[in-house]
Amino acid sequence: MNQYGKPSTEKANADEGQNGLPPLPLVCSLDRDVVTDDAAFRDLAVDWNHLLGRSPGGSVFMRWEWHYTWWQVYAGRHDHLHIITWRRNGELVGLLPLYRQACGIVPGRTCLRLTGTGELAIDEVATEYGDLLVDSGLQAEVCSLASEYLLQFNGWIHIEMPCLLEGSLLHQVLVAGGRSHLRVRSAGLRYRLPLLEDEAGYLDSLGASRAKRIRRSQKAAARDGGIAVTTITSAACFDTAFRELAELNHERQAHKRRKSVFASARFQAFHRQLSRQLFAEGAVDIVRFHLGARLLAVLYCYYDEVTCHYYQSGFTRKDSNRYMPLTLAHLMEMQRNREADRKYYDFMRGEAPTYKEEFNCETSAMVNVSVYRWRWQLSLAIANRRLRAGVGKCLRALGSG
Repeated sequence: MNQYGKPSTEKANADEGQNGLPPLPLVCSLDRDVVTDDAAFRDLAVDWNHLLGRSPGGSVFMRWEWHYTWWQVYAGRHDHLHIITWRRNGELVGLLPLYRQACGIVPGRTCLRLTGTGELAIDEVATEYGDLLVDSGLQAEVCSLASEYLLQFNGWIHIEMPCLLEGSLLHQVLVAGGRSHLRVRSAGLRYRLPLLEDEAGYLDSLGASRAKRIRRSQKAAARDGGIAVTTITSAACFDTAFRELAELNHERQAHKRRKSVFASARFQAFHRQLSRQLFAEGAVDIVRFHLGARLLAVLYCYYDEVTCHYYQSGFTRKDSNRYMPLTLAHLMEMQRNREADRKYYDFMRGEAPTYKEEFNCETSAMVNVSVYRWRWQLSLAIANRRLRAGVGKCLRALGSG
């Protein structure tokens, strides 16, 4: 396969396996292609989502709609699509959605990133759980081919993959092939709650003190008229609900002296476009929680077959000690998802200390993975991070003084 994306055929052989992955069977023959233009990206929609349903690394954040919308909103003029596909007899069996981003270290060279990542922090959409999509029967074959291809460094000098689940297919591919030029850093933890119990049993698992406080807030809300739940009933309702969510999120972030991501025009454009595509499939909702005429909390959630992904929220600070609005909103959304037969309530990524720890979640490590073409790049990246950490520590010390 050359850098211009012309198709070629990769044939496995018994000698492959030098990257730590299982050797490939002789019968495997996959055609690899690289998608480099928007029209071909658009044409991938059906095959992409069909493969997603057969892939162990699939989640709502790996849907075609998420990545195509991100590319339409966030791609810079120096960014170039580089979506790698593998097919067997014409059927899509492997996919890694990448793009090449201009790299400032060496002119004319680029950094290879997952689509959905690499935007500025003020615009960040938090595309988490990125992974290699693979037909479940061809994991070893596609993973070995992906590792071999990525480490060719054909037109890029740096690979940057943020917010991967430790142990995911893509994480394994990069670790197996990266060797001494690999850098793995903690990206926090995924906080996920199995929805195995009814609410009463779940509250008991939180401990007597927290359960008592939550039940007291539930009783207070019930005495004051009860909390009503409103969901989006049409795509047209999305704008109103999104605006209310943004207002409450801004209130919460302003109290912490932080800027809300909802202030970003790109962030808003991304979600408004994406919601129109996903609403009809029941894959997105903005759930509002009212006490009488008062809006207490809003949860922005994405859904796949077995999981509710809690993505963003906003809640009022007024009477927060009495009603615990965010906690009660989460409990009510958990119950909605139990009734929908989903198995997990995913609080997504966080870094301790975080309020997510109070929900008795199971946790999984998340990592940022970088692979460099040359050893000196890795040394430079480590030195730069240490320098920034030192400067930050000095600034915090000056501020506290």
